[in-house]
Amino acid sequence: PAQFEEQGIEIRLFHEAEALDPEKHQVTVRNILQASHETIRYDYLLIATGAEPVMPDLPGRNLPGVTQLKTIPDAETIQRQLSDPAIRRVVLVGGGYINVEMAEALAARGKDIRLIQRPDQVLNHMDREFGEAAGEELVKNGVALHLGETVLSLEGEGRVQEVVTNQGRYPADLVIMALGIRPNTGWLQDTGLSMMENGAIRVNDYGRTNLEGIYAAGDCATVYHRVKKKEVYHPLGTTANKQGRLAGAAIAGKPQAFPGILGTAVVKVMDKTFGKTGLSEKDAAAEGLSCQTIMVNGATHADSYPGAEKMSIKLVVESHSRRLLGAQLMGPVAGAKRLDVLALAIHNEMTVDELGLTDLSYAPPYATVWDVVQVAANAVK
Repeated sequence: PAQFEEQGIEIRLFHEAEALDPEKHQVTVRNILQASHETIRYDYLLIATGAEPVMPDLPGRNLPGVTQLKTIPDAETIQRQLSDPAIRRVVLVGGGYINVEMAEALAARGKDIRLIQRPDQVLNHMDREFGEAAGEELVKNGVALHLGETVLSLEGEGRVQEVVTNQGRYPADLVIMALGIRPNTGWLQDTGLSMMENGAIRVNDYGRTNLEGIYAAGDCATVYHRVKKKEVYHPLGTTANKQGRLAGAAIAGKPQAFPGILGTAVVKVMDKTFGKTGLSEKDAAAEGLSCQTIMVNGATHADSYPGAEKMSIKLVVESHSRRLLGAQLMGPVAGAKRLDVLALAIHNEMTVDELGLTDLSYAPPYATVWDVVQVAANAVK
């Protein structure tokens, strides 16, 4: 806060916006410490309230030992509990980014780990071969994996002791719930703001909403998807930072349009990296696009140089134009940044023929003569 105040920005900690009156251009704010209210007028309003974790209404969800991982205080709470030798059996509910990374951290602490997921694969946003490989990596590192299983309740006397699902009962000293997030926009209902069904605020390329003087950015807002050609809700930290920067520029009178996203994301699962940009095969099918796919295996660098490791790349290619629509990869950490090459190719609407002949760097410690990205591109018939 002190750094902001040095720039002339007034900071109101322990204040919560409770109501918006767009006709009067004012926000009603509650001072949490003093339990008082005040009305603040605005010329421009930027809503950047983020998102909150989804917590299903399960019996026992408020038991001590049941937590989420969203904020720094959440992390501190988990850290304190893990420091207790009695906290040995940890159940992770949900198989997305947070919990697959949490599994690695817990394994390093020597905990007994069980991951329960309703879908039949972890990393469900990726195609099946990648989700299955991620699951195998977890199991190889000692994680008990329960797929296609639904949590019904959390039980215990004074503290969580068991997780009950539709298929069994499992002991638990700590339960970490990571089932996605929802936009933190409930206080904006009935204001006239245009929102998606899940509460995400609809914005244009400059962060403007449908109401005069009101902008929105980050995990509470929609974003344009460059391949799907429509607005989506795809909350990522990289996207939130870009949206905030451009909304601020627009308010300051220097508008710059946001070109949209591809949903590019990468995650470390134990000793392997999994990444996705653009559309997966199942995404393309859901969009009704005519596509072909190719999956190739390659190496991080030339076999003639020590330490080469295997990696796999899958491409989703539009049938008639041969334009690259999406890519997924898995392999060692050393190969992860190839995802950025693929994202740039999709962003610029390159065909696989162009990508296959792009002038990428080569030396034995870094790549093969034909990099695995080009091998994949050139394999498309």
